Amino acid sequence: MTDAMTPTDAVGAGASSGVRVGFSGLGRMGRLMAANLHAAGFDLTVHNRTHSRAESFATATGAKVAASGRELAEAASVIVTMVADGPALASLIEGPDGIAAGLSAGDIVVDMGTSGLEYTQRARRTVEAAGGDFVEAPVSGSIAAAEAATLLVMTAGDAAAAAAAGPVLGAMSARILHVGGPGAGAALKLAVNSALFAIMGAVGESLVLAERAGVPREVAYEVFASSAIAAPVVKYRRAAFERPLDTPVSFALDLAIKDLDLTLALADAVGAPMPQAETNRAVLREASAAGLGEADIGQVAVHLRGGP
Repeated sequence: MTDAMTPTDAVGAGASSGVRVGFSGLGRMGRLMAANLHAAGFDLTVHNRTHSRAESFATATGAKVAASGRELAEAASVIVTMVADGPALASLIEGPDGIAAGLSAGDIVVDMGTSGLEYTQRARRTVEAAGGDFVEAPVSGSIAAAEAATLLVMTAGDAAAAAAAGPVLGAMSARILHVGGPGAGAALKLAVNSALFAIMGAVGESLVLAERAGVPREVAYEVFASSAIAAPVVKYRRAAFERPLDTPVSFALDLAIKDLDLTLALADAVGAPMPQAETNRAVLREASAAGLGEADIGQVAVHLRGGP
């Protein structure tokens, strides 16, 4: 594992000058990441499956809009994808209107979403067959980190291609770690998210335990946030646990289930026992079946207590 570069190195003098960047996937995280690319001075073209979202972003920022993945690739030399899942990535990259159809030799496709190992490998084969380079670059961090350009980026694949994409990645992050060859980024992202969901599940059930024992919610959470369990996620997810109905969705519960499905499929393939992940998925599936699938994952506590 190596530090690919610091943010200062990545977006230093002239780093963005003349670099044509395409960005597809303007969701909760993606629109903030794309905004940072625009602010850094890149020649930015955006694309989104819901075209009106791309048009709205372009109106607000002055970025250009592509109508398809192919058009996006034709307009850029570095193409960033930040879509919901592996099937969405395949749909974006493959086919006559996909990104691969618009690539020129040496173009770089950077996948920053949680796509899973199978679809990451499929995307790599498609991009490389079209003459491009494919870099895994999943991220860790909150919506606030996406807005502040302080995400952690985990690059994997060809080190030279990852370094070439460094100035683009640096405009969205505080640190870039090159974690290994093909597949390492996708696997490590799932490992990080599995630990994250375990923490959130433990906080949810522990909060309900304290409440049932007569401790006010805010008092219990203040102790959590000041104690040995005070990981960053415990702090920045505080509002979602204390005021679940008043807090915007940051990470949908059903997306967490999707990530755990990918994690456990990988665990099965490599022979890694993950009983905690199995339990976490079972609890989240129960919460989703109870109608909380589109709610924030912090509402696992709502499910456990039987109400907000």
